[in-house]
Amino acid sequence: MRSFHCIPFFVHVFVIVGILGLAHADEPASTRPNIVFIFSDDHAYQAMSCYGSKINKTPQLDRLAQQGMRFDRCLVTNSICGPSRATILTGKYSHLNGFKQNGDRFDGSQQTFAKLLQQDGYQTAIFGKWHLETDPTGFDKWMVLPGQGHYYNPQFLTPEGKKQIEGYVTDIITENALSWLKSERDSAEPFMVMIQNKAPHRPWEPSFDHINDFRTETFVEPQTLFDDYSNRADVLKENEMEIARNMRPQMDLRIWTPETAGNEFKNQFFNGLNPEQQKRFVEAYKSDNEAYLANPPTGKAQTKYFYQRYMQDYLRCIASVDDSVGEILDFLDESGLAENTIVVYSSDQGFYLGEHG
Repeated sequence: MRSFHCIPFFVHVFVIVGILGLAHADEPASTRPNIVFIFSDDHAYQAMSCYGSKINKTPQLDRLAQQGMRFDRCLVTNSICGPSRATILTGKYSHLNGFKQNGDRFDGSQQTFAKLLQQDGYQTAIFGKWHLETDPTGFDKWMVLPGQGHYYNPQFLTPEGKKQIEGYVTDIITENALSWLKSERDSAEPFMVMIQNKAPHRPWEPSFDHINDFRTETFVEPQTLFDDYSNRADVLKENEMEIARNMRPQMDLRIWTPETAGNEFKNQFFNGLNPEQQKRFVEAYKSDNEAYLANPPTGKAQTKYFYQRYMQDYLRCIASVDDSVGEILDFLDESGLAENTIVVYSSDQGFYLGEHG
């Protein structure tokens, strides 16, 4: 397998050009490499064991790194969700592709690497987070989340309209991508598929497969967890990014009970679960929440507690992404496609895990 494992800080255009240089329409389909681009959202490099993580294990990402190339000296072109995606598709900086900030609308008429591959006879597909406001172009098959999308029972946009699928978003994205790879494409032609996960984006809602992971772990706090920004630019102090001040106990950390949950939490998350899912979520967090609400910590003790809760759910979401990577690699191995398939893993940008608060 020709595999490229990229940390979340990488030069997108160089990766894209490297791939396109391998594809030529006059080559037989059997020799033109297939391309699988797996993309996560806000995955910190320090939460991958192949980059030395001391807080979690990512065996499937490690497997990809061991079989291919790990990028260590890299940067992200624009470290915001939508603009990062637009730079990857176009190979252009944001001021040239027109998508400068979240909320802009991507001009789908411009050239993209997906369109170039289509012109060279590739079948193209995209599944998962899109976040570019307009419908995808350059893809023979697409099924994307509206906006940020939801972790549980998400809606998807398709050429035929919206459809809602019950289940966990990472699993659903993976299942639909694999279905296309296995039975919905022409096996005589090369393919490029983008598998774009919502995870581990805020609000870090884990799957039931991993909801009890890390429950007994105590994570080492970063040395700068209590950075007060006293010697930094005012703009940093104005950003809403601190664990102490900006973590939402219910929405981000699931510190709630059915009796104490506010309308925002109920309407944006809890009410969207089916009764069985609601029951399992209540049970998973019940003992921790009852202990917290009986004697809520304050000050630095609260920040320490919030950090531990944040890390648990963030890493649980990553565990599902790692599972997904394993399913895709297994399919490529079992189908005999691995030897002629380029696999790229990256995130749209990195993330903080308590550093500088």
